[in-house]
Amino acid sequence: MTLDESIKKNKKIKILAYSVSESVELRVKEVLNLIFDKYNKTGLIPPVYTCIKELLVNAVKANFKNIYFEGYSSKNSSEEIIEYDLALKLFKLELSRENARYLEKLARKFNMKAEVMLNVKNDKLFVLVINPVEMTDREKKNVQYKLDCAREYDDITEYFLENMNSSETDDEGAGLGLIMISMMLRNMGVAEKDFTIRSENNRTTASIVFPLT
Repeated sequence: MTLDESIKKNKKIKILAYSVSESVELRVKEVLNLIFDKYNKTGLIPPVYTCIKELLVNAVKANFKNIYFEGYSSKNSSEEIIEYDLALKLFKLELSRENARYLEKLARKFNMKAEVMLNVKNDKLFVLVINPVEMTDREKKNVQYKLDCAREYDDITEYFLENMNSSETDDEGAGLGLIMISMMLRNMGVAEKDFTIRSENNRTTASIVFPLT
C-alpha cells in the first residue's frame, strides 16, 4: 500500500528517526502535505511541521544525551570528577561538532530511535513523538516550567526579555522550543489539553491533537 493510499484510508503512519536528517524531514513534510491537502488546509503545514520537528529534535537529543552520559558514567566516578552541569555543557559542545554523527551511529547500533506517529481520526490529526528515554526529575521540572511560562506570555520575545538572565532559560538544553510550540498551538486554536508531554515507564511521549475542520 502506498503512502497516499494509507493516508486516504486513515492508516497510522510511523516515521523512525535516529537523527533529524534531511530524509526524515522530507518524509514528515510529505505526510503532512498529503493529509492537509485532503482537508484543503495546506496553510497549516508550516506551523504543524515546525512543532513536530522541534519535538523530534528534542527526542533525538534526549537519545544522544542518554548515550553520551552512559559513556560518561562508565569512565568516571559520576559527579565526583565532573559535576553534572559541566558534563551537560560538554554534551552540548559535542552536539555542535562532528561528534554528533558519531552519536547517531551509536544510536543506530543500540537501536535508540525516536518515532513520529501520525493518525487521522474523526477529522483530527493525532501526532505522537516518542523516544525510549525517561526524563529525570530535573528535566520534568524544567519542561513543566516552560509549559507554565507559555501560558503567561503573549509572545516569545516577551518571555526572553524577562528571563534572559535566568538559569531556567538554558537548563537541561530545553531552550525556547517548548514555549514556541505552546504559543504556536494556542494561535492555531489547539486546546491546552491537546498538547501533553508525559515521561514514564522508560519513555517520553509528546502528544498533539490538531483539528482538521
